[in-house]
Amino acid sequence: MLKTNQNNRKIFNLIKLLLFLSVIVLIYFQVKWFDKEAWTEFRLESISSLLIASGLVYLNIWIAYLQWKVTLKVVVPNTNLRTRTQSFFAGIVTGIVTPNMMGNFIGRFYYFERRYRVPIILFTLLSNYAQFLASLIFGWIAILIVGDLQILTLSESLIFILGFGVVLAFLVYFFIDNFIGRFKKKKYFNSFRETLKKNGTYRFTILGLSLIRFFVFTAQFSLMLRSFGETIDASVIMAIWQVYLLTMLIPSIFLGKVGVRESVALFVLGSLGMNEFAILFSSLIIWGINTLLPALVGLIVCKNRANV
Repeated sequence: MLKTNQNNRKIFNLIKLLLFLSVIVLIYFQVKWFDKEAWTEFRLESISSLLIASGLVYLNIWIAYLQWKVTLKVVVPNTNLRTRTQSFFAGIVTGIVTPNMMGNFIGRFYYFERRYRVPIILFTLLSNYAQFLASLIFGWIAILIVGDLQILTLSESLIFILGFGVVLAFLVYFFIDNFIGRFKKKKYFNSFRETLKKNGTYRFTILGLSLIRFFVFTAQFSLMLRSFGETIDASVIMAIWQVYLLTMLIPSIFLGKVGVRESVALFVLGSLGMNEFAILFSSLIIWGINTLLPALVGLIVCKNRANV
């Protein structure tokens, strides 16, 4: 057991080192190609906006925790607070080092008996999909209002195809149990389907929390840009929604989309004439408080798995 604990500490320290080095490298390559005049115009102009945007991390994490709590209520009822909290933060730690944050189920299921692990994987993936769907919905709304992507002219036929994709994604979310009903010989899929049927409000609750969380993301990004002197109006909000849409659609290797979101934001928000450094640091700070900070907290909070 002592050797296992030592190995876990080494792994956690390695993760922290990789996080730090990756952020430094990404910042360097992002800044390298900037116009030098952008730096002279870059300044913090609203400390209150910065503090409010940073404070919203608590609401963001609380909503994510509520999503996990709702899931556990369906999959593993009567889970104690300690296990619920530790498994939640363990999921953040494993999520940050997996593509598109999809690996959050890895840290979670080790805190539960083996018979619960497959259901936890399936319901966690469904919850992740709900957050993806929230970005898809509002990104599509932004495209309809603006009439185009900020960085690309779309034909009416392509906009229609994208809209069809959104509707299809929506149907998959609410009727996935009908699809997996075809796998009659797979007991885990059947159990997943039956659990969904018994908890008819689950998907609505998770999607509702995902939509609220998306508004928190929007408010954070808007306030962060405002703190660096940028004017926020309806066109900026639509652009931010498109940033989150494109970020969701573009695959990433690890670190919760860091690098991807910054590049997309620079293209989209930069087309509105915003300061490049304001865009970059707004995105990086949001990533730091929403993803990196909770992951570091998770490295402290997480213990060895509660059950084997």
